[in-house]
Amino acid sequence: MKVIVIGAGIAGLSAAYHLKGAGIEATVLEARDRIGGRVWTNRDFADIPVEFGAELIHGRSPAVNTWAWIDKLGLRTWHWNKRDDSMIRTEDGDWLTMGEARAEDAELEVTRTWELDDAPEPRDDEDLGSYLRRIGFSDRQLRYVQRSFANAEGERMEWLNAAAHLQPPPDTSGGPRGVDSDGADEYSDFRILDGYDSYYERLADGLDIRLNCDVRAIDWTDDVQVIVDSGKSYAADAAVITLPLGVLQSDRVRFTPPLPRQKREALAGLKMGPVIKLVYLFDEPLLEPSIGAIYAKGNPPMWWSPSLGRASCATVWTGYVTGDYAREMLALGEDAALKKGLETLRAELGELTLQFAKARWVNWPADPYALGGYSVCRPGHYDAREKLTQATPPLFWAGEASAPHHLTAMVHGAYFTGQRAAREIMGDA
Repeated sequence: MKVIVIGAGIAGLSAAYHLKGAGIEATVLEARDRIGGRVWTNRDFADIPVEFGAELIHGRSPAVNTWAWIDKLGLRTWHWNKRDDSMIRTEDGDWLTMGEARAEDAELEVTRTWELDDAPEPRDDEDLGSYLRRIGFSDRQLRYVQRSFANAEGERMEWLNAAAHLQPPPDTSGGPRGVDSDGADEYSDFRILDGYDSYYERLADGLDIRLNCDVRAIDWTDDVQVIVDSGKSYAADAAVITLPLGVLQSDRVRFTPPLPRQKREALAGLKMGPVIKLVYLFDEPLLEPSIGAIYAKGNPPMWWSPSLGRASCATVWTGYVTGDYAREMLALGEDAALKKGLETLRAELGELTLQFAKARWVNWPADPYALGGYSVCRPGHYDAREKLTQATPPLFWAGEASAPHHLTAMVHGAYFTGQRAAREIMGDA
């Protein structure tokens, strides 16, 4: 049996890795001149690895498959203790550690723990903002949610399906994914100090990967014929589709026959959130060495420093913007957006003459092979991911958008989908 895997992001690499392990021939076609997809480690910007794409390992539960590779490869990690490592500009204007702010403000604390007591379950047609208002969140709390949780989810609250985005991981009683709970490892974030590429390049070892192969057409009438931009055709018995949601929605790839109604419904029920990173290099540290993140009131609202936990000659800070924050930056253009980001940092730190040594924005919505950051589930479409996941032999589906709600927008979620698709092919073979 021969399989074509479309995309050398984490999902595609995972699918090919597991197929190869089962003795199934798999060829990976990747449009870019590199592997990794929306995981992209840059080693030229600073004297440390800087993540232009996915940056963190979210949690340390057994479900986070990345740890098996971390342990296997002996990679170094750093734990982000959000209570003590992070500063926040509160809605009242105070400048506190996250732990101090949470201890003083019960309204903020709820937006971090998501312990909603006896609140009713959200409806499928309810967006996150409407649901939180219904259960009594104040305007002040909603601003905290938009600045942190919703920005991390990838879109403004009106676009987020409350039931999907508040869904906790299975077999836990904690809050939704990605939210820290008193610094517990199960919910905390970790950074790979050696760079994410130290992981995904080893995952790709020995795989048949063809770079600069921009897939334009897929004929799945019987077996599979894949045509790339050069006109070359690849034949296989099956294909794993790991294209990002934005690319699938753009019709850049022509499917013959057209995708079935179930897939079209799935694509209509999901949205590709805009994600931009503003990355700055400073000659000196901005804060004391123990502080690695800032929750700001301006735009960007979220900042972190990949320099924390490493020996470095300079300091890197990354501003993270999605949703309307990203749309504001996109309207400005790169130079003005970087200037605005610097103004936010100056205001938060009280350093009005602060200057960067160099800066760069990473504009994922403009990337033709991503067309956005990651997927969000629209109100009224809770089952969209499940519909996207379902195999339509000879096509099998993987990628971040096809992960269960609690695993989307995460590297280990993408890996899970590739492994799942490989198992489906093994069972179908």
